[in-house]
Amino acid sequence: MFGAANVARWGSFKTSLFGCALSVGLILQAEASVVDRPYFNATSVVIVFSGGDFIENGGVAPLAHDFVLLDNVASGSAGNDLITQDGVPVNFPFDPISDGTSGGWPFQITGQTSGGAYINNPSFQMLDANDSYTAFGIDGSTNIDLLGNNVRFAWFFVTSNAAFDIYAEASNLKTSGDFTGLGYGNIGYQIIERAPASGSIGQSAQLASVGGGGIVIGNNGFGFTLDDLSAGQTKVYDGGRKTARTRGTIAQQATGFASIYRLRGSPVTGNNYDFSMGTGILSADVTYTVFAP
Repeated sequence: MFGAANVARWGSFKTSLFGCALSVGLILQAEASVVDRPYFNATSVVIVFSGGDFIENGGVAPLAHDFVLLDNVASGSAGNDLITQDGVPVNFPFDPISDGTSGGWPFQITGQTSGGAYINNPSFQMLDANDSYTAFGIDGSTNIDLLGNNVRFAWFFVTSNAAFDIYAEASNLKTSGDFTGLGYGNIGYQIIERAPASGSIGQSAQLASVGGGGIVIGNNGFGFTLDDLSAGQTKVYDGGRKTARTRGTIAQQATGFASIYRLRGSPVTGNNYDFSMGTGILSADVTYTVFAP
């Protein structure tokens, strides 16, 4: 009786324990769930816009030709550009620059007693048979310069939600005629950052208080030449913050960069052209690339 009773009770207990464990398992299975995760991750992006191609090739402007990601890019390295097309600068506001094959640079009359106005038709900064000059008076100080004080501006525009740097490299030097023998050192170089289109919406990408040094090479009048960029990709701009200040459009939040070039005589003693230098071509490519700061 005792033994039988113990066995019966133990068996009854075992049955009850198994039923309890099974119930717990069913409860745990009922609590299995689907985990959703709203996820917003705004990566560091730099957009560059100017012209799509040289004016001789039918380039259009304005065109965004660089969409650069800077996330997971080491400092001092080029960003990942998601647009494969290269762009060209524009003559302000939005006329693609010439590749130099359509005509020469305009001559500027200096020191004239009257007249000497240059009328360009229709292309900007290209001298061809469609252009004209007005008659001009001459005295002992009248002279002529290649482009002269008007220089050559080449613009591109940048909009960003994060800080960035800009590197530049001069390459593809070409010369002809009497300019044979000239080099990168005969092309004076300057780059400037201009105020954004909307000062209340965009802002300069440089701010010393947050670590941006601004123009690194090209900030000293024409004390620099393309020789300073000919060894490889060289930092010309050290940014410190995003260009977007407040809510607005890509164009409103952009800041502009203007590259300026002057022909320097040989030897390098000035920024002017003289008839004694003769005729010829001196050209080079300057490639700008967005880098991670």
